[in-house]
Amino acid sequence: MINRYPWLLLLLFTTLSAHAQLVDPLTGQVKNELLVQLDEQASITTLVQKINRQKEASALHKRVASGRFNIHLLQFDPSAWPDESLLQWLNARREVLAAQYNFEVEFRQDPNDPEFIRQWGFPRIGVTEVWDISTGGLTANGDTIVVAILDSGCDLSHPDLQGNIWNNPAEIPDDNVDNDNNGYVDDTYGWNFISDTSVMRTDSHGLAVTGLVGAKGNNNMGVSGINWNIKLMVCAIQYVDQIISAYEYVIEQRQLYNETQGAKGAFVVATNASFGLQTPTFCDEQPVWGGMYDELGEVGVLTGAGTTNRNLNVDEEGDMPTSCESDFIITVTNMNQEEEKEFSSGFGEASIDMAAPGQNSYSLYLFERYTTFDGNSAAAPHLTGSIALLYSLPCEELAADALANPKATALLIRSALLNGAEPLSNFEGLTATGGLLNVFNAMEIINEACGGSSGPLDILRIFPNPASSSFFVEYETPDFEPYDFRVYNALGQEIYRNTETPPRFASKRLEIDTRNWAPGVYFAAIQRGGEREVKPVLVKVK
Repeated sequence: MINRYPWLLLLLFTTLSAHAQLVDPLTGQVKNELLVQLDEQASITTLVQKINRQKEASALHKRVASGRFNIHLLQFDPSAWPDESLLQWLNARREVLAAQYNFEVEFRQDPNDPEFIRQWGFPRIGVTEVWDISTGGLTANGDTIVVAILDSGCDLSHPDLQGNIWNNPAEIPDDNVDNDNNGYVDDTYGWNFISDTSVMRTDSHGLAVTGLVGAKGNNNMGVSGINWNIKLMVCAIQYVDQIISAYEYVIEQRQLYNETQGAKGAFVVATNASFGLQTPTFCDEQPVWGGMYDELGEVGVLTGAGTTNRNLNVDEEGDMPTSCESDFIITVTNMNQEEEKEFSSGFGEASIDMAAPGQNSYSLYLFERYTTFDGNSAAAPHLTGSIALLYSLPCEELAADALANPKATALLIRSALLNGAEPLSNFEGLTATGGLLNVFNAMEIINEACGGSSGPLDILRIFPNPASSSFFVEYETPDFEPYDFRVYNALGQEIYRNTETPPRFASKRLEIDTRNWAPGVYFAAIQRGGEREVKPVLVKVK
């Protein structure tokens, strides 16, 4: 029998199905939704028409997940397309680049215990030592560092976040106008992709994650984030399609910043992923989602991700997103205070890069309070916060490259973190580095890349030599502690003394004024404790 009113069936399907997600409670798979990425020339309207010609009134276009990458969320009738028949049909289409089911994500937190020791992880990974150099916030060239928190929500009014929430300078708050023409009205701090609104969803999980990355530091209140000063872009997500939309939002903000040399957009350096799927899943089974990490990396954005809160081998069983092989995602597993992998945490010698403190962490809670926070949801922001902190180091070359060569700079930061991991026997064979996140070690690696160095105590050269009004001493030290500089005349009399702390991110050079010195031979010395190096310098007649 021919249906004379196909529009009526479509209307009925639309009425019954729109926003009615059939979510598998065990896996989180949305059985009646598919994410589809199309060739840039392809039309989603045409594709939906083709689907409905195959099975009448069986599919509709629910929303655009990413206009930039032509990614769309389709909702379909699973009785018309049983099993994976629609997915298979889509994957056979030439215009379809990738297709996958939509999923609800889980947030990677274990239960809290209020008796646990507070913020033990920061000193363990060298954060407090890096604070002697930088506490975050700005690059050496004055760019305001932003981290995007994709999570279940937040509490933007928490007093320990005030001053650290990102403000979109191109948007006028609460005027109900899309001032920057990016498709989001009043997106002053980010976006609530769950409800598609500028009103943020209040949630304790996302609040705790946000606090570990960037609770206000040195303000005589509560706790500190890894970055005392930072701008936090908050994006509420619950399903994979919303993750993709949030990533597109981040990409567009960072790309705009790159292209305008900071006049517009936001200098987002990292996103945090304290979420994943309920069941073990490999990245190639989530090609639309997994493909976003390379896109983020192209504009200079890294992602810190915590693995599953299950004791399983990610290499063998999979996990999203920590099984993704992108160079722009860094992955961690949850380490407890005994410096062991928390039993209920994933591992993988290929997929998981390193360990990070997670169990018994301490962070922000609702109602202006604080509480313990566990699991890989706590481990991930230790990593993500460290990424942002490294961008704040006083290296002008690093800051300049972050705009001129954002992709290469992101890879440099990633390399420093991986190569700086501290070896720990408990993680050999469980992670790619066999060790623990150590942001201080990563800083030392970046120091060398920025022209700093360390080595045996030595005076490398003195110039000009002979000198007239002054001379420079270029020197090397094995560390960055204070050293004594002294100059003696030919009779052994001390005529100059100074104490200098060697700079980390610049050449080690000291200028000494000789304008009031008599002509003759002098001896310059650098020393500390029992170590001493001496070289002669000639001061000539002026």
